[in-house]
Amino acid sequence: MAKEQQNEHEFIVTAVELGDRGAMDVVAITLTDARGGRVRLHLSSDMAELLREKVSAALDKIEGP
Repeated sequence: MAKEQQNEHEFIVTAVELGDRGAMDVVAITLTDARGGRVRLHLSSDMAELLREKVSAALDKIEGP
């Protein structure tokens, strides 16, 4: 296995929901790996908006004009 690949770990987004930190401006994204391990990312509303913009731009490129 190449050295670059040894440090990579792929996850799939399995859930997106409001965060459970008691604040309504937190979004939580759950990522699951091939072995069932999970990571939960908590994003502020600003970071969630930035992520939405990036995903939208990527989808626009895929779908075309």
